[in-house]
Amino acid sequence: MAKDDAAGKGAAAPKNNKMMIIIIAVVVLVLILGGGAAFLLMGGKGKKHGDKAEAAPEEEVVDEHAKPISFGFEEKFTVNLQTDDGTSHYLQVPKIELELASESVAKKMPDLKSKISDRINSTLRSKTTKEMLEPGSDLKLKEELKKVINETLEVKLEDAERKGVREVILPSSFIVQ
Repeated sequence: MAKDDAAGKGAAAPKNNKMMIIIIAVVVLVLILGGGAAFLLMGGKGKKHGDKAEAAPEEEVVDEHAKPISFGFEEKFTVNLQTDDGTSHYLQVPKIELELASESVAKKMPDLKSKISDRINSTLRSKTTKEMLEPGSDLKLKEELKKVINETLEVKLEDAERKGVREVILPSSFIVQ
């Protein structure tokens, strides 16, 4: 009888081993497929040695020869000018257009339009009649507006060509009266 029990156990052992191997193979296959699916769903990019957990955002590459991106202010800017003699004078700029460095700057503009308009108005109000009637006053005004707008965008003047307002475009004429 002892031989029969040993023989019975011996016959059952190979079936159990085959079943165990099949179960392990299925579990391994499920793990591999699940890992592959997770890899693809996460963008398919693995973490490279030395990468930080949170990489700094890459700076936008700006093609300096690309067509400029324009942003215009449709409203007229009309302000009172400062005078020494107490008379009333005003400055009217019918339209101001900005040449922007990139699409990322253009995307910021609608949210900051009111703040930038306010800064433009403040800059224009700080001018005197004498100052606006001098030759070259338009060039000085353009540079001052460029500086003020880039400050509002939190862009340093030396970075404006790549990250901010490249140029302020004033109409061919504006009114000083």
